[in-house]
Amino acid sequence: MGLQMTKCCFCIPLKAGVIIISLLWLFGGLSLTIFGVLNFILYVKNKESKGASKEYSTAATFVFIMVVIYTFITLVAAFGLYAAIFSKKYRMLKLYSIFGYIIVGLQVIISTSVIVSSIISNGGCANYSGENSYVCNQISSYKLPYDIVSGICLILLSVYFSLVISAYARRKKEKEIAVISYLNESPDQTNHNLVVAN
Repeated sequence: MGLQMTKCCFCIPLKAGVIIISLLWLFGGLSLTIFGVLNFILYVKNKESKGASKEYSTAATFVFIMVVIYTFITLVAAFGLYAAIFSKKYRMLKLYSIFGYIIVGLQVIISTSVIVSSIISNGGCANYSGENSYVCNQISSYKLPYDIVSGICLILLSVYFSLVISAYARRKKEKEIAVISYLNESPDQTNHNLVVAN
């Protein structure tokens, strides 16, 4: 049957874990969306005053794409909060689980692009001379390992978060099936007000 997860982080009930994960994704996505929108506004203002270069247009396009991705993550997290707190239905949680795996895919793409960008920009220090070149090389020597470690950690966290959401959805499905089979096997068909505990 695969991995059976009963707790989030070994000590938090699955429902609470899903709510915490949703809040983390919501606040993270919302703050990065706001940051990206502000950056995009600055790009547009600078473009009007200085003109557009190819690098400038590429950076603005990248920022716009990131705003769209983080807006998607924010909306998915809001949907997940609704599914976990109010809906509590398997179908809603299953959909949230699918969206969680989409977020994992997006995180892999984002982390990989940041790592590749760091590798490519590592050679950019040749454009500087003297002390500026030394400072650039020092920053680059720390930035690449940081980007690799943080990228891998973010991917692993996203995978774990998605597994927690899937485990909670699977548990809800099992409870819904148990309730339906109980109602079908019950000799008294008037007992349809059974409440399923979380």
